Amino acid sequence: MSKMLIFGSNGLLGQSLIRRFAPEFDIIGASIESENYNKNIEMVYQPIDMAVRSDMHEFLSDIQPDIIINAAAYTDVDKCEIEREQCWNANVRAVENIVESNLNPKTTIIHLSTDYVFDGDNPPYREKDKPNPRGNYARSKMASENVISAKHFEYLIIRTQVLYGIGNRLRPNFVTWVINQLKNNKKIFVVTDQIGNPTYNHDVSESIYRLLKTKNFGIFHVSGSESISRYDFALKIAEVFNLNNKLIESTITNRLEQKAPRPANSTFVLDKLYNNIGWLPNNAESGLKLLKKELGSVHE
Repeated sequence: MSKMLIFGSNGLLGQSLIRRFAPEFDIIGASIESENYNKNIEMVYQPIDMAVRSDMHEFLSDIQPDIIINAAAYTDVDKCEIEREQCWNANVRAVENIVESNLNPKTTIIHLSTDYVFDGDNPPYREKDKPNPRGNYARSKMASENVISAKHFEYLIIRTQVLYGIGNRLRPNFVTWVINQLKNNKKIFVVTDQIGNPTYNHDVSESIYRLLKTKNFGIFHVSGSESISRYDFALKIAEVFNLNNKLIESTITNRLEQKAPRPANSTFVLDKLYNNIGWLPNNAESGLKLLKKELGSVHE
């Protein structure tokens, strides 16, 4: 069995990746937390601070994985404006520590990136379009892409956006936040002027699986197949989960006074993904219905 190391294995995408790849790979999970959140899957787990160079080099030299998936990142975009060093350590230095380790040159590296590498001024975006990151989070993710692409490994850079799903001990994502607020009869304000492709977490895992199987490498945009505003997506969440949409009020980004800039419209073109694997992720409604089914099975 090939050896796959997944950094960020306790996160939303990390847990999904482990579920998808565990039947066919020898999985090693690694996250900053001392405890493994993936309780029902047989795997090795190693707590690690990826920004500590010596620890990373020793860890990777011992394991010598065939495939590395880096799904770890500092993703709180507003905190990244304040905690700049922590942001850079988690999103750039950690990646430098991966590629500068004593790895087999045949190792495949898969790195998760973001729509925030684009400024949102000229959508929709293809892989070949020139990035223009704004804000510390966006610049750190662009820098991490450059670290990966500069090395002589086979690599996949997967840009995704508005990721949602469920898992063990996760902080809320947009969808779970909307569901929880509406279930508790709380009014929410959602922006009409941020547009993108909401993405079901398992669709990213499936896309990576198919890209690896077909030996496609390089940069790929992987997101939900529908472009929609956050406000309209919130209404769709209320519809699918039979919640009160009267609690959802529209607003615009400037009124929220968020610290980090966000791309107004980061819609992805998914032609490259489809042309290479013959498959596309779910649209907003079908992804939410799959999530509803998944939530139902958890509570049974």
